Amino acid sequence: MQHSNHRTAALIASKPARIITSAALAVALTATPMLSPVAAYAASQATQDQLSAAQQKIEAATSAYNDARTKLDDLQKQIDSNEASIEEIEAKLPEQQAKASSAMRDLYKYQKGTNPIVSFLVNAQSLGEFITTCKYTNQITSSSVDEIEQLNNMQTELEQNKAELQQAKSQLEAEQKNAEDALAQAQQLRSEAQAKAEQENAAELAKLEADKAAAAEKLSGEGVSGSNSSSQATNTNTTIDTTVNNANTGSSDYDSFINEWTSRIDNYLAGSPMAGQGYNFAVAAWNTGVDPRWSPAIACIESTKGAYCANSYNAWGWSARGGGWRSFGSWSEGISAHVAYLGANYGSTLTPAAAKKYCPPTWQDWYNKVAAQMNRI
Repeated sequence: MQHSNHRTAALIASKPARIITSAALAVALTATPMLSPVAAYAASQATQDQLSAAQQKIEAATSAYNDARTKLDDLQKQIDSNEASIEEIEAKLPEQQAKASSAMRDLYKYQKGTNPIVSFLVNAQSLGEFITTCKYTNQITSSSVDEIEQLNNMQTELEQNKAELQQAKSQLEAEQKNAEDALAQAQQLRSEAQAKAEQENAAELAKLEADKAAAAEKLSGEGVSGSNSSSQATNTNTTIDTTVNNANTGSSDYDSFINEWTSRIDNYLAGSPMAGQGYNFAVAAWNTGVDPRWSPAIACIESTKGAYCANSYNAWGWSARGGGWRSFGSWSEGISAHVAYLGANYGSTLTPAAAKKYCPPTWQDWYNKVAAQMNRI
């Protein structure tokens, strides 16, 4: 019991050293591998490369933060367990002190005088009584030593556990600060990427407004969902007239972000086959930096929120390479894959260029309807 608590405290003290360090987080923030294909924007290749690199930084920083947060939570659980053990030892101390005091009083009682052995022998009525008294005295002495030694060991262990716990807490606070700093940097990247996407979107909308011929353009081909018979975007003779409202998705607090968007998306999906999937959409958006409204809105246009799926758990009219439609084993699997696919291939939010690529035959109508659904979430 005593040594197992000490080993537990020692393990806790060493645990924070294995938590992701600020240096590792810095590496995650500065790594800029390229995605292929790049995000779809009407911009130069250099701008596309910049946006792709920013997206990678967001995902790397968010992954590092999530990893640190999980390890910090695990460490806190061990600290809580260790504190419970300390409280248990402290609860036992008064009883142990009473036992030691009692043993010492008994020992003093039988050892008072200059020569207790002679006193016992003189006062004993028989040799048997003398032997019995000596044995009892030895037992009292041994018990006193054991009780006092146990008390001392428990007190020593208590102080060691408290010191190690304090050290672990100090390391925990340092790791929390590192994770918070890294998250702040990641959220700055998220804001920059979102602002860039909005700038690109505004510029392309302005161009389309100025060029009516381009706005009425009809593209050929299938795209991702071009042949999805369940899609609600069927009008080929339209122009873009809907603007996506700013959803303010840049919260730097994980719990606040997840709680807010889980609730908002659950309200949007209520009564549909995808009801209750708000948490999965929120987590996928947090991990990729994608607007959390985008994938649910596409699911509404392509399958009426999962009522008319193209294939198993495929609510997005998502075609498969080589023909047919993609399928998934669960909503969670499909949502995670689709949100990651949007981030890797289309950027962080809806744009006209993304609409052209996702649903070429009726892309203007698709854009208007997806944008309108996003504004409802």
